[in-house]
Amino acid sequence: MRHMLLTTLLTLVGTSAVAAVPSHCQADEVAIVDAWMGPTKATDAGWKNTQTGKVVSLCADRAKEPFGRVSYRYGLPGKVEMNVDATPQAPFTIANLSTGPHTGLDVVSFSRGEFSYYLGINAGQASGVELTVFKGAKKIVAHFSGNQDGEDFQLGAAEIDLSGQQARSPVLKMGKLKHSLF
Repeated sequence: MRHMLLTTLLTLVGTSAVAAVPSHCQADEVAIVDAWMGPTKATDAGWKNTQTGKVVSLCADRAKEPFGRVSYRYGLPGKVEMNVDATPQAPFTIANLSTGPHTGLDVVSFSRGEFSYYLGINAGQASGVELTVFKGAKKIVAHFSGNQDGEDFQLGAAEIDLSGQQARSPVLKMGKLKHSLF
């Protein structure tokens, strides 16, 4: 009886415990989004990340706009390999794209030299996070987090307001994307 109770308890704990997505946001920052960017596999519930790759985080200096700082960080969990901060002199571009009748993509983008980075958060009936990188006109990276909210990606407490004609933060600007993502 004791063995059966312990086995049942371990099974319940193992199936109900969902590990949060690692974040590159610092203690004094608020996450906009964190997402695994490793390989994905098809499942009955959609695409699932293998959680063996890298993590992308978009972090803000506060929970509500106007943000004074927004940071893009990418790398292995606990090891930032790329950090880019939006500034008033070099703001990130934000855009909202319609991808279908009931789906959309909120995009944050920036360029560094000949590289253009696009971090897209699926909205509406779509889920997941997309990372696309171009070198010049050639797409060189197309990663997807997977569809499982809380396991493959997680939206943080901070949110970028994409309604209206202009950005609400000095480190962001509404605009057209340099490349087509579709």
